[in-house]
Amino acid sequence: MTEADEAGKEVSAPLLTVKLVQPELAPDLLLRPELVERLADGASRVCLISAPAGWGKTSLLSAWLSRRNGQRTAFLRLEEGDDVGPLFWLYVIAALRRIRPGLVAGADDELRRADVDPMREVVPSLLNELAESDQPLLLVLDDYHVITEPAIHSSVGYLIDHLPPGVQLAIATRADPRLPLGRLRAKGDLMELRARDLAFSTSETEELLRNRFGVDLDDRDVELLSRRTEGWPAAVHLAGLSLRGAEDPSGFVVRFAGDDRNVADYLMGEALGRVSEADRDFLLRTSVLEQMTGPLCEEVAGVNDGAAMLDRIDRSGLFLIPLDNQRRWYRYHHLFADWLRHELRKTDPEMIPTLHLAASRWYSQTGALEPAVDHASDAGDYLLTAQLIDRYLRDWTNVNWSLVWRWFQVLPDDAIRTYPMTAVARFNVALSLGDFASSSQWLEAAEAALDAVPADLLPTLETTLEFHRAFGALVAGGDVDYARTALLAIADQERSRDSIIFAQASAAAGMAAFWATGPLDAIPLLHEGALARRRRSVRDGGTTALLALAYAEVGDWEAAQETATDALTLPELSEWVNYPDRMFAHYALGKALLASGERDEAAASIGTGLGMAREWVEPIFVAYGCLALAECRTDYAEKRALVREARSLIDGPGGRGRVIDLVATAERRLALRRPQRETAGTVHVEPLTDRELEVLRMLRSDLSLREIASELYISHNTIKSYTKSIYRKLGVTSRSAALEVADDIDLG
Repeated sequence: MTEADEAGKEVSAPLLTVKLVQPELAPDLLLRPELVERLADGASRVCLISAPAGWGKTSLLSAWLSRRNGQRTAFLRLEEGDDVGPLFWLYVIAALRRIRPGLVAGADDELRRADVDPMREVVPSLLNELAESDQPLLLVLDDYHVITEPAIHSSVGYLIDHLPPGVQLAIATRADPRLPLGRLRAKGDLMELRARDLAFSTSETEELLRNRFGVDLDDRDVELLSRRTEGWPAAVHLAGLSLRGAEDPSGFVVRFAGDDRNVADYLMGEALGRVSEADRDFLLRTSVLEQMTGPLCEEVAGVNDGAAMLDRIDRSGLFLIPLDNQRRWYRYHHLFADWLRHELRKTDPEMIPTLHLAASRWYSQTGALEPAVDHASDAGDYLLTAQLIDRYLRDWTNVNWSLVWRWFQVLPDDAIRTYPMTAVARFNVALSLGDFASSSQWLEAAEAALDAVPADLLPTLETTLEFHRAFGALVAGGDVDYARTALLAIADQERSRDSIIFAQASAAAGMAAFWATGPLDAIPLLHEGALARRRRSVRDGGTTALLALAYAEVGDWEAAQETATDALTLPELSEWVNYPDRMFAHYALGKALLASGERDEAAASIGTGLGMAREWVEPIFVAYGCLALAECRTDYAEKRALVREARSLIDGPGGRGRVIDLVATAERRLALRRPQRETAGTVHVEPLTDRELEVLRMLRSDLSLREIASELYISHNTIKSYTKSIYRKLGVTSRSAALEVADDIDLG
């Protein structure tokens, strides 16, 4: 039997009129008035609704058509058997005859001939008769993706090109049809709705779960489910089915993924029912990729036409999301990718490391080291992971520390120690986390790993190691003098090259100078370091913030405020670290506010900085903040507690630079003097009682003790007792000395 005979046989069967019945509006359908309004606008000759399975295309059509109340609407739901030209047009004409009886009389006989050419013998007549009526008409073709026959696409394209005025065509499909869409789009004759338009919003997700399934989730769980489903209506529906009887709804949402039974069954039945074995294998192998492009897929899936396969899958409507306008890069819908990976783990788990290594190799060869590291880690090849991290870290300017920290969560310590830059980065992370106790081991590991470094890289890596050793001595050990000397030497060595190390060392030298010798020495270095870092596009860190504090210490309040404000606009570090970049800026603003008499605001600003310093626990920074906050306090007990805390932080081995002198000065002002004959412990002044404070205020007058006693309605002996107690607590022996100390500590 010839193909023509077969075609004739197919169209000899009676038509199924149920395919011509418009879909009814479900009583619990989630109405989407904005989308319906776009369809009902009627300004475009062709409406295209294109999205994968389960995105609510038919539901949207039913809402639109119910609004039309059947007014001159011809509907056809296509099935796979309709992919034959004559049969397709028989159904189209049958749908149109429901609103235009007798249309194209005799077309049935023509279309049932085995050798008929619908585009030449039927479609022109159809167009002529449609043009004879001035009444508007809508033809809806649902599930058009089942049509693959090029001749049908050509004939529908011909229909579109010659649509009479008032005739509108709507097509719902899982994949873009091979029709003149570009030409229609350019002429403004195409209205398009795609998956991104059909995706449920968070509020729509909540409404569907509540109204259809009686499920009430809290806002956080609704937001999480919306993110996991990416608004895919079918997935939200399937989640609702499971949530309806769930004992732990929040736990279900957290666990909801592509391996959920309902989702898996749906994808198996709807998404992959027509996929070839070759395409299925391609989908499973490429599921290990977060993003896909043709050459990468060729490396991972072992195919020769990766771009063509991605294009075909894209056109077939299989949950492939383009990431650029050129359609070179794609990703799978998250739930679809989850399901594919679940299937891969079930069917071929041994293949997974090989696929990740292939992806790592491709990314490494193209210079994209971040995904190369990810795939090497996912493959479980930790030495390769460390090696790639070592390469990645050589461009310190563009390091993403959030990624580095995530890599280190997986990477064994032995692998980290294998490569110098990887070990240095681990040291840097330890400092940022305030893990001073174990940080030095990573520098030792980096130094040991230098033996395997190529000769051309050795000088730079040695200098990098020297810098981090000096910086660690500064922030972890408080050895400000050694740090200042070493960092200045490194900055001088690297200044002519204006290298990344120069940018780091000059800024760090300014920090060391601030703590070692004071703001006047620090300001030029900090300024130079900030400029160098910006030239190299290096994150500024605390350099600008510390510069603001240096300006505050020399009394340049305007510069301090401007620089501190500038520092607070700098990008913050990732949430995984507590490095107190902005601490110095808060200290600087607090000092400036205190100088202008805004004591409460100053205390709040300094308190913010001190809170950041306490999280990071570096003693110098905390001690300095305690002293700054003590200046804002008027309560003697609070001032004394803060200064005593500062003293406890700087006592012990290791240099603390000028903070020792700052603490000593604060102690003298509070009369927290160390007696000459006592070398251990401190004689602390007791706080004055309310009555003693009242007597102290009276001592500022010209009244004698007897006259003060009379004013306070107490005896002369009582006033003398109060006076002796005040002198003892303030560590003085005379009235004038008591008033001098009281002035020093803002008392009375």
